[in-house]
Amino acid sequence: MGQGFSVDASKLAAGSQDLAALQGRCEDIARDAITALEGMAGSAGHAGLSSALAGAVGNGAKKFEQISAAFGHVGDSLSASAANYTATERGLTARARGMLPW
Repeated sequence: MGQGFSVDASKLAAGSQDLAALQGRCEDIARDAITALEGMAGSAGHAGLSSALAGAVGNGAKKFEQISAAFGHVGDSLSASAANYTATERGLTARARGMLPW
């Protein structure tokens, strides 16, 4: 017989909430970083430097959006897994009760 493992749906759900909080903090940092780069680009006083900083703003914003989407996807997956495990547990418990003779 193979070795199994246990899953705690409440820990999956808590992990989803923790990830959502982390996503929010990362989005705050991203906004601050983009704002700082935009400010530097606007006040650089050198066309090449301004252009490079403006490019960094665009690339940075795109990367932060991708990271945020990844956080959201993983968080949603944790929530869905927690719900599936909970539903499966309830279903198995109901079936087991139905098999008892009393």
